[in-house]
Amino acid sequence: MKNITGYLCVSTIFLSGLFGAAVAETDNINYEYGGSVFLDTDSFDGVYNPEAIGSDQSTELRRAQLYFKAEFENDWSTKLQLAYDEENSSTKVKDAYVRYSGWGFADITIGQDKEPFSLGLMTSLKNSNAIERNVASQAFRLGRNLGVNLASANQDYSWTIGLYEVGEYGSDMTEGGGGKLALTGRLSLTPINNKSQVLHLGTSFSLRDLDGAEFEIESNAEVHGSMDVLDTRNIQADSLNQYALESAWIKGSVAVVGEVFYQDVEGTVDSVRALYNGYYIEGSYFLTNDSLSYKKGRFASVKPNANSGAWQLVLRHSYLDAEDNLDGMEISTSMLGVNYYYARTIKLMVNFTRTEMAGYDVEEFDRGDALSFRAQYRF
Repeated sequence: MKNITGYLCVSTIFLSGLFGAAVAETDNINYEYGGSVFLDTDSFDGVYNPEAIGSDQSTELRRAQLYFKAEFENDWSTKLQLAYDEENSSTKVKDAYVRYSGWGFADITIGQDKEPFSLGLMTSLKNSNAIERNVASQAFRLGRNLGVNLASANQDYSWTIGLYEVGEYGSDMTEGGGGKLALTGRLSLTPINNKSQVLHLGTSFSLRDLDGAEFEIESNAEVHGSMDVLDTRNIQADSLNQYALESAWIKGSVAVVGEVFYQDVEGTVDSVRALYNGYYIEGSYFLTNDSLSYKKGRFASVKPNANSGAWQLVLRHSYLDAEDNLDGMEISTSMLGVNYYYARTIKLMVNFTRTEMAGYDVEEFDRGDALSFRAQYRF
């Protein structure tokens, strides 16, 4: 473990030095900067707020992000992305990395970046068809961590594999010993990829050394302003392995996307083990002459064909089985959404979400409804 960490540090220092030398030798730099702002409002009842009488509401600045990119003529580039967290009144570093693309067969990236897992999770939330990620994706989210990865992508395939330091992420693994590492990779194939139709198939994995850290799954069941609907038992975890299968089909205004997830958590005590799984399927249809945008193994932003904008209908069903060893629950959510796009700058979203629960930890409330609205601006 210590040897691997040492190699990672040495590689980071070495390649960062090369990057500094490259910057010093070039005057031709291409800059790009931008950001996005989300303003969300949620109204919910039932399982989303079981301690309240009737419904409840929440309004928040869901996201405020800025990014800066620079590309140099000798195959080096860098990115820095910052995000403001309204809940903690603090600014966090999201992406911070350097990349070298001069090897031909693959690019190498060093720094903090999103781990390559799942089609839905690799697609930015600003390009998502729904206000929140589905309940299955929430449970298996890995987020951004410090690491080194190799990646290559074109219109026919994409692949990424990287070694990362395990940090905080969606499943809230936050306590434990140091020196934890993860090997994460993703492969996608696009056997059909033309202007009228796209067929995407993919798989991803993550093998994670948790070294006795406390692990649990938390989920707000697709309503960010609510309390955590799911909070599984804490496990002193030795390792975690998780896998995903993904598929997507786009034909004109119609798109269908689906993924299946599986997770195996091994405790530090031989008798402690948890197996979780989930899936989602999502269909969307543009009422206008528009289509989802797909590029190199992930979805990109929608640019309406008409000056009047684009209208989209979305229907999604997701399921998470987080019940194991007389603990946890099963959650299923159904979401109906309407989206309006104006140019690439403005996006208005309305989601109606219904969640149903069953299992060992379900008590008085087993259902809840939520109505959510988002106003999104990107620049």
